[in-house]
Amino acid sequence: MSGTSARPNFKSQAAWIVLAALALFSFWNDWKMVSQTGSIDFRNRVTGARLLLAGEDAYHYKWLPGAPAGWCDVYANRAHPVTKTTVTPAMLLLTSPVAALPYPAAQRAWLLLEWACLLGIWWVWLAQFPQGWQRLLWTALLTGFSYTLAWKHHIDRGQYYIILALLLSVWITRSHVRNQAKAALPGALAGLLIALRPPLFLLIAPFLWFRRPEQRQSAAFALAAAVILPFLLNGGTWSQYAQAMGEWSHLYRHNDNPAPGAIAYPAVIEGLKLDQLSHYAVPQYADSSLFRLLRACGIAPVPAPLLLAALAISLGFWVRATKPAEDGTWLTGIAAWSFLIDFFLPAYRNPYNDVLILNVMAWLLLKSERQGAAQNLLGFPLLFGYILALREPSALWMIHLPTLLLTGLTLLALWPQAAASRLK
Repeated sequence: MSGTSARPNFKSQAAWIVLAALALFSFWNDWKMVSQTGSIDFRNRVTGARLLLAGEDAYHYKWLPGAPAGWCDVYANRAHPVTKTTVTPAMLLLTSPVAALPYPAAQRAWLLLEWACLLGIWWVWLAQFPQGWQRLLWTALLTGFSYTLAWKHHIDRGQYYIILALLLSVWITRSHVRNQAKAALPGALAGLLIALRPPLFLLIAPFLWFRRPEQRQSAAFALAAAVILPFLLNGGTWSQYAQAMGEWSHLYRHNDNPAPGAIAYPAVIEGLKLDQLSHYAVPQYADSSLFRLLRACGIAPVPAPLLLAALAISLGFWVRATKPAEDGTWLTGIAAWSFLIDFFLPAYRNPYNDVLILNVMAWLLLKSERQGAAQNLLGFPLLFGYILALREPSALWMIHLPTLLLTGLTLLALWPQAAASRLK
């Protein structure tokens, strides 16, 4: 009997050791990749944060020889009226401590932060799983995700969506806490998330629907603080951001990308050679926004209000169909919309956006007993994502395939009752 009971325990321990080794190997590969590239999207957040603190317009600044090298983003198209910086002033302020470091050190610090957020999501949800096999499978899913094109693209570009995903994971798992002191946390997280990414305004819905005054107050306070602090540092930064987003929307919808004029950049910028600062390691990317899909069908330019209205109608239909209840199902449904909402925005949507699916995957696994075969579907997007990262194809339909599968999983989270009946 003792040998029989010890065998499963040994297998479980071996599985945990293997997964830990695979995660470390993935991290080491990410470290090597970042050490050889310029983290091109992270660069514009660093330069934007520095410009914000210096009182400059982070969204329209044009670097010229003789200006501080720390403000130079070689990927900024000088023929555009705007820079590559598209995050909010609140996100720039959040980035500013890392931006204060020399750029190579900032790259590595950001990589550590990205992995800390991934581990944070793993830890937040691990406590929610009552069974050992669910915890092991959840760990395997996150480890597998770290090998996919979506994650490698996120790391290579130095993106920030994993931070949003971590904050959302805490928001989901804490939003139905009844203790008044602890209930303030999800409210504050909602306010912060809206300031970091305005399309997440839908996070206020539970506070309004379920009448939670302590969460409304903390959300309002956090939102106000995240808006006011950048304003105190640079009084025009929010109006500059709003103007730039309108200009970016126009450029994107009209597919306007003029060639910039020649400019002499320094051969070395912040200790990095110019060819490394402008280099990225993952060439597979594909815009999956609905604007891009319609353009491929010959419909362009599409007015932004048209798709935003379609988003509002879809949200309204979902609320009416699901009859919101005060439980994690509806909260996770809102998190699912945080993944879907990017398709409706007049901006590029690349594979790195797919990290926002992680909380939805956790919820599907948590509810696997009710949703039958849902957990069996979780591995397919990871498998295709790994193949894409390994084989590096250029075909757009192949790059879009994992995103398409993840979107299907998201729909299961939006209509759990239908999914439960159809996946048995």
